[in-house]
Amino acid sequence: MVGGYRIGMHFLASALRFLEPRVDDDFVDRLHYLYTSTLMLMFAILVSAKQYVGHPIECFVPAQFTRAMEQYTENYCWVQNTYWIPFQDLIPHRLDDRERRQIGYYQWVPFVLAVAALMFHIPSSVWRMLSNQSGLNASLVIQLACQEQNVDPLVRNKTIEILARHIDDALMYQRERGATKKNIYIFAVIRIGKFYGAYVATVYVFIKALHLCNVILQFLMLNSFLETTDYPLFGAHVLYDLLLGREWRDSGKFPRVTLCDFEIRVLGNVHRHTVQCVLVVNMLTEKIFIFLWIWLSVLGIITFLNLLFWMFALASSHCRQNFVSKHLDMESDQIVRFTDRFLRPDGVFLLQMIASHAGNLTCAKV
Repeated sequence: MVGGYRIGMHFLASALRFLEPRVDDDFVDRLHYLYTSTLMLMFAILVSAKQYVGHPIECFVPAQFTRAMEQYTENYCWVQNTYWIPFQDLIPHRLDDRERRQIGYYQWVPFVLAVAALMFHIPSSVWRMLSNQSGLNASLVIQLACQEQNVDPLVRNKTIEILARHIDDALMYQRERGATKKNIYIFAVIRIGKFYGAYVATVYVFIKALHLCNVILQFLMLNSFLETTDYPLFGAHVLYDLLLGREWRDSGKFPRVTLCDFEIRVLGNVHRHTVQCVLVVNMLTEKIFIFLWIWLSVLGIITFLNLLFWMFALASSHCRQNFVSKHLDMESDQIVRFTDRFLRPDGVFLLQMIASHAGNLTCAKV
């Protein structure tokens, strides 16, 4: 019993470590792997509690039904899907017409949200894996620069000396490998980045692009999952309908009241029933998915702008030199040589992270 408890706590601690913010990234990265993934996970737990603890569906059954028959009806309709028909329309007689109107997504909402939370964490895991192979150990460098003991001037000076030596050795190692083994990996983009002092910078921009691709993929998956081919901009259409006063009764988006067909065998005869059901859970899922659509829209715009910023900041020689000149009092030709020949994109990336997390003073001293 004690051993199982320890194993469970170990796995819980390991899972929580993935939710801890990293130091070798920026706020936009945390919006993806920390805040958005946590938000998705919380929504998944909330909907799961509503579905498996509460009453996600309630059906209006004939008066002769017993309580057991009512429970059977609700369980059957929840599992086998329901369909929506506008109140002013007649119920189609053909079963094929009814099946085409079925709503089959509400049972899978918790699982889809959990998968979405995992997908938002994948780019961060890739960054964690690839950045550790750079030789620069960006996470450790920034962590040392941000430690609380640096308030003491003696400790701060010692830390800056250690950081400067480590960065110097790592950049020197990159230059030496780039000069001797350049042709071996000439067709591998990331390897070329390492040889030209841009491995970490290349990987980081690649992770930014992964974040953006993930947001776009989430939009496509959201529309596909909610079966919204007739209104591709799901959230915008729902908000537009609400502004016009068109609720689910007219639009059919996240309907609260649906219909369900089922058959019961009584004394050898099959009796078919059509009952009206209330999808209570749709009141919650509608709000969740509208909020997520707005959140993903804002997140996609922020991520795109952030990607452009880092592409220019690390790929443009002028932007790198401009950043270095703000922290060093040197001649322009010295700035150019120091930035392009010594620091190169990886060194500038480390200094930008140090300036962002530990402050411009620490960055200038390093």
